[in-house]
Amino acid sequence: MTHFFDTRGPGRMLGTATCLLAGTLLLTGCGGSGDSGGDGATRHGVASLESGAPDGEATVSAAPSTDDDGRPQLRLDSSDAERDRYWHIYATCLKDHGHKMLTARGPDSIDDTDHSATAKAATKACANKLPLQPPEMDRATNPHYDDDFRAYVKCLNGKGLKVTALPDNSGWTYDGNSTMSAAEQSKVDKSCTLEAFGGKAK
Repeated sequence: MTHFFDTRGPGRMLGTATCLLAGTLLLTGCGGSGDSGGDGATRHGVASLESGAPDGEATVSAAPSTDDDGRPQLRLDSSDAERDRYWHIYATCLKDHGHKMLTARGPDSIDDTDHSATAKAATKACANKLPLQPPEMDRATNPHYDDDFRAYVKCLNGKGLKVTALPDNSGWTYDGNSTMSAAEQSKVDKSCTLEAFGGKAK
């Protein structure tokens, strides 16, 4: 399984599990939702660990800030519930506008093979609902992206999630089989993301 940061537009962590692209760190098999770049992009792919907030985690509170086009701007510390809510809004918009969905993988799983005129029109109509990823995780807005990414991968390995960075720092692959549970992997990823991308002065 390979995990990517999407630096084409939304800059959040993506994952591919030899099947489809995803819009957040994915540590399980195929199913769920993701995103792809382009003009308004769609979120496709494999099951996300971000489904539902763990016990004690705050659910969606105030709405995130928005850009000039009204797109929600997520933060590094956005809760799982907050991210999932805005991706759900985007996926629902696409579905309501006729974009094909992969319902067997979940209600918010978008079919990224749908390149029909209807899908293109849906993507355009819903572009202002596509969440913007934290600017710290986007090469276009973070001049320290490569250094931060290397620190992130080092942190993952230091906390026991053995991974190898891709040559272009766009993502990573597992270095062997992980013995961590999905919950443990999610916790490590969140901790390392905050530590590497947001935990020090630039």
